Amino acid sequence: MRLRDKILKKQRPVVVYEIIPPRIIDGSVESYAERISSLLSQTHIDAINIPEVHAEESRGKRPVEERERAEPREFGRIIQDLVGVEVIVNRVTVLQTSDSQRKWFETTLEEFGIENIVLVGGESSEINYPGPGVVESAEIVGELNEREGASFFVGGISLPSRTVESERMLSKSNVGVDFFTTQVLYQSDDIKKMLAYYQRVSEDSGQEPKRVLLSFAPISTKKNLEFLKWLGVEISQETEDFLLEDPENIKERSIETCLRILDEILEHVSTQNISVPIGLNVEHIMSYNFQYSVELLQKMSKRYRSFCLESSLFKLTG
Repeated sequence: MRLRDKILKKQRPVVVYEIIPPRIIDGSVESYAERISSLLSQTHIDAINIPEVHAEESRGKRPVEERERAEPREFGRIIQDLVGVEVIVNRVTVLQTSDSQRKWFETTLEEFGIENIVLVGGESSEINYPGPGVVESAEIVGELNEREGASFFVGGISLPSRTVESERMLSKSNVGVDFFTTQVLYQSDDIKKMLAYYQRVSEDSGQEPKRVLLSFAPISTKKNLEFLKWLGVEISQETEDFLLEDPENIKERSIETCLRILDEILEHVSTQNISVPIGLNVEHIMSYNFQYSVELLQKMSKRYRSFCLESSLFKLTG
């Protein structure tokens, strides 16, 4: 079954693993992909999600040094060939003109064989970017699908803490965005509210809500935590204190925290009869957290799949 069919089938669990392209200094992309293939043989995933990393000045100084990385589409093509699982490539839409973006979309499908993309907008509405926003970019992709026979499957980013996020999601779904991935979650209040609001505005508009992939990532060092905060992840002082009060066991505590947050979300979805389809997107953020992220992936996937099997809202039918 293709990834798009899995995501669109509400009753089916969907688990995605997100991994940044390797740094050039770490060796060939092929050897890195082989290592991924070996490690991911430990658990089942439906796709590999590959972000496109850009450091914008509005975030301030980057806590960790950035290195040159492999081109996401090239990495994705090798992953699809060697690992045998579909990839999702993220694309920041605002940094190049509409014509350049159209060409990028065409090349992504024709030369790299990648049809699953997540459209990512700018970080600030106060910046005058040269390129189109997510809605306009989704319209460009829709035009390529309709007029040129392309086969793109389009996702978007969801920021649960952002004001009227559910309305933003509805606007994006109206122009062809079929699923969303959230920002990394380290608290449950915002995402629980967003899922409830999103269901409400979808029902009011007569639409079915799109699937939302809940994103999680392990933390193994204080530098990891600072980097996530730099990326905009909401981490309460209470959670930060809990993670840092035992420096030798930050990783274990972060996994414990992630599992607790997932349980809180699943309980909320069940008790409030929220029918928004959900899935998992587990990230590693830093390359040395790779094995930790696989551990988190295995534990979260087990709980999530059990929930899907047992819940009347998401009962597995095939």
